[in-house]
Amino acid sequence: MIRRIALHLSVLLIGVAVVRVGVVPAEVCPSVTAADVSNSIDATLGWLIGGMTGVGTYIYGYDRDRDLVNTGYNNARHGGVTMSLYQTFAITGDRSVLAAADRGLAHSLESMVEHDDWMAWQPGGDIQIGANGLLLAALSLRRAATGDSVHDQLMRAMGRFLMMQQQSDGSVFAVWDVSDQQPRPVFGPFATGEAAWALALLDRQFPGEGFGEAAALTVDYMGNDRNLAEGYLTSLPDHWAAYTLSELDPGLLTNDRVAYARRLAGYFGIRLRFEAQRRGSGVNLWLRWYPGPPAGVGTAGEGIGALYRLSLREPRLADLTAQIEERLVCTAGFMVERQVSPEEAAVTAEPALQAGAWFYRGYTQMDGQQHVLSTLLAALPVLEAMEEER
Repeated sequence: MIRRIALHLSVLLIGVAVVRVGVVPAEVCPSVTAADVSNSIDATLGWLIGGMTGVGTYIYGYDRDRDLVNTGYNNARHGGVTMSLYQTFAITGDRSVLAAADRGLAHSLESMVEHDDWMAWQPGGDIQIGANGLLLAALSLRRAATGDSVHDQLMRAMGRFLMMQQQSDGSVFAVWDVSDQQPRPVFGPFATGEAAWALALLDRQFPGEGFGEAAALTVDYMGNDRNLAEGYLTSLPDHWAAYTLSELDPGLLTNDRVAYARRLAGYFGIRLRFEAQRRGSGVNLWLRWYPGPPAGVGTAGEGIGALYRLSLREPRLADLTAQIEERLVCTAGFMVERQVSPEEAAVTAEPALQAGAWFYRGYTQMDGQQHVLSTLLAALPVLEAMEEER
């Protein structure tokens, strides 16, 4: 009898161990402080700003295994990095960051075009809506942080351009065809959300001019119709949709839109919980693969960070606040740990191209830094508040 019980207990313990190690690995959430996150933000800024060129562009990417700089470029990512620098200035008040963001903005403003009553950024070829959405978001964040109204006319004109690309169901065509002089009926995975967020931010600066209602219409499309209309097999966990919801006027937050925010929080929470289980070595490598690409982790982090801010002012989401705080702090912990430190970079061939960066299998890129930076900016006030309460 005793032998049988011992055997059953052994089988049970082995089963538990297999489930824990093989099916549901334990999460790793390194201890992190607000000072750690601030230092990590500074290091990220060192990589982004230190790599800026004289014409206001950023270094695009670097392969450390081959010691090779990627000389390509992507205008939507340029707009995104510039936007994240204005986010940083809004939180830190660092004037050097504002100056760098303004250099990035000046580069874009050199390529503006005017057509009828709208204006758009056209760095070459057809006009991309995602790039324009992020640039308009950058302009709106700049105005909110500085109070400077110098770009007001441009911002409204860009808003009219985005609304012209919007269809009656809230969808947004991703391209303005320069040859045909009309919207091209194609969609982009992120352009829709980028346009919606820009419109929501614009409404914050110019309320009552219809930009918020346009953003809300696109939120409804993203939350209800987009997956079927654009051929996605699963729901797209769009971090730009989360940003949009966080900026919508409270009067536009219907129950359906709040429910969409709740679903997004669930998507991002699962993604970040899965990421916390990744080690990148041993059996865990086969079960969870390598720690994820920084841009992918960062989009989930900044998405849930936007929903955290929404939960603080929206009673219908207040029950999520504590869970989101936990996810944000955990994510900040493992991303700070994964960042290349100055000491690690010092022994490499190109310290300036590694210090402050996050790599995925030997490669780093500007949007990886951008999205993780935005995640850390979202986590910083959470950690500061926690430390004040102790």
